[in-house]
Amino acid sequence: MIKATIHWTLSIAVFLAAGCVSLLPETAPPKPRYHIIAADAVTLQGPSVDWSLVVADPRTTRIYDSVRIAVSTEPGKIEYFAGGEWADRAPRLFQTALVQTFEDSGRILAVGDRAALPVGDVVLQIDIRALHLDVRSRSPVSSVTVYTRLTDGKGSIYAAHLFSASEPARSERADDVVAAMNTVLNDVIADIVTWTYDEGEKAVRAKS
Repeated sequence: MIKATIHWTLSIAVFLAAGCVSLLPETAPPKPRYHIIAADAVTLQGPSVDWSLVVADPRTTRIYDSVRIAVSTEPGKIEYFAGGEWADRAPRLFQTALVQTFEDSGRILAVGDRAALPVGDVVLQIDIRALHLDVRSRSPVSSVTVYTRLTDGKGSIYAAHLFSASEPARSERADDVVAAMNTVLNDVIADIVTWTYDEGEKAVRAKS
């Protein structure tokens, strides 16, 4: 009798445990995470420079200073992409890809952020004004706008320029969205690198 009671109690416990497990919500799969890829340095080859470059931490609003991928749904309104996210804060990924592109070009030996290169001959300051997927039209479009300044790090500005690019995404799937993002980011990064070499060389030669 005692054995039967124990067996019945265990059966009820197993049944209740199974019921509890079935009531728990299923864990959502993790979002895919994406990097900003360095630009192809093959097209950026040229004469070497003998000055050093600090790539300052990019400035931006809290809208873009996030791992979340911004989506412009209406003028003045930003939401965030549900299908994926950046592997790190977007400005940090942009800065890393920019520094890597300078390094890959083989034209400059001393280049890095302030942690790697606290002092340099030229400082590249970056303002990220837009880095989002625009879905206000029928087709999603990746859009990037970056304002840059070359300075001596002490208040004197050598040159400034606004860079902007856009690229339609094939769909609103995460892979297609980020592929379009990386296309425009690569275009902007390549243009910034070329401009920095040209304007930095002018600034250093003028000082000497």
